[in-house]
Amino acid sequence: MTGARFTTLMLCLIAGGLVLSASRFRSSSHQDLIALDLIDLVNQEQTNLSLNPEGYNYCQAPRPTLETYPAPKVEGATLLHSQLFIRHGDRAPISVLPLDLDLTWECSNSSAYSFTGPGLGSTEKSPYHYANVVAHQVVTIPAGSPFASRLMWKGSCAPGQLTPVGALQHRKLGAALRQIYVDKLNFLPETYDPTTVHIRSTDVWRTKQSAENLMAGLYGVQGKFASSAPPVLQIHTLPVEVDYLTINAGACPRIAQLRAHIEKSSEVLKRLKDDNDDFSKQLTRILGTEKPWSGFMDTVLPRICHNKPLQCRVDGNVGSENNCITESIANRILDNVAIQTTEMYRDAQGVFDVLRLGMGPLSSDIKENLLAAKADGKVRLSFYSGHDTTILPLLGLFDAEDMRWPAYASNILVELWKTLHGEYFVRVLYNQAVLATKSNWCDLEWCPMDAFVAHLDRFIYQDSMAECQRQ
Repeated sequence: MTGARFTTLMLCLIAGGLVLSASRFRSSSHQDLIALDLIDLVNQEQTNLSLNPEGYNYCQAPRPTLETYPAPKVEGATLLHSQLFIRHGDRAPISVLPLDLDLTWECSNSSAYSFTGPGLGSTEKSPYHYANVVAHQVVTIPAGSPFASRLMWKGSCAPGQLTPVGALQHRKLGAALRQIYVDKLNFLPETYDPTTVHIRSTDVWRTKQSAENLMAGLYGVQGKFASSAPPVLQIHTLPVEVDYLTINAGACPRIAQLRAHIEKSSEVLKRLKDDNDDFSKQLTRILGTEKPWSGFMDTVLPRICHNKPLQCRVDGNVGSENNCITESIANRILDNVAIQTTEMYRDAQGVFDVLRLGMGPLSSDIKENLLAAKADGKVRLSFYSGHDTTILPLLGLFDAEDMRWPAYASNILVELWKTLHGEYFVRVLYNQAVLATKSNWCDLEWCPMDAFVAHLDRFIYQDSMAECQRQ
């Protein structure tokens, strides 16, 4: 592969995804694209889009690599089970604001989303040689639509849709995990075995596509085996009314009551509001709508992640320097979001009850997965594809030291290890590093399984619904 072709792809990636020109796409084989996705790019340094001097990068979470993945603390220990929790990859903004109408968001690149992807064998004549049917949903926004010109940006992305960048982020994460769990540790089988991997996702397009692409990175190379049929993924979902991969206040009314009390009583949140009153009004004036801090973040940060121009409102009565979003404003928004999330998910009085009600069912899943693995269960990887609002309460549950908003493709690994002496330990990695806790309730580099399960038990109600209905 030539340096020019690699440079071209990386420029397209930074500008907004794997969007190649028509002539460029025709001249490249699917085989080249899949090989580049899974092999060449996985070890490249991440695009430097950090706004924070400490290296926090909202646009791309770090992923574990062969170099960063730590050896077990006890020599000879064996990995028995891993639970993977992810935030979906890069996406289009959730909502369309008036200043967004001239933007173009592209999500239609089909090669970025197909799990039944091109084989790597040189004899492949079709990228879908073994497949009977390959479907890919495409969003089309007609230029002549009577509604689009006033309500929707240009291109082929629905609000909140996973972009080709987001798809590639999880292909790369899956490929990195393959290098660790398949090639290095022989923990997962070389070819996909559905009895060893359980996949769970919220019933949202971007999380299901993120799961598909991570599995494409982990097992998409199966096409190199000439006799292999395309793997069929079973992605388990729950109806949104009863799902618990995010805190479900709809299913549990008491959560909303507790959160409302925290928002009214917290001195930290009151100070945050008072200190930023003028700043919030400035953002509302520029963007044309009032938003919570996370909402302001969502409309500004996707532009930065795709090198799109930041918002400016034309107003003859206000100087231009006060009428445009800048990177320093984006940094301040992120700082405010971090203060708010730390209070709402970890520190405020009443948060423990919110986490018990909202995360108790998922805590029970984590516990049962550990117990099943200890009893020689067949499933080796329990994979959960969710949102920032999946990762944040998990961080709060673990009492994480770093409560900044989870970056795109953030990942938590909860691993169960067994020593040669028959002892069981849990290790928790967050975005490639051992998860540090505020209270040091356990060393999550090597936490005794009994202590870890006891911590989970604190969040598990015997009768969650009875507690949810309590006023």
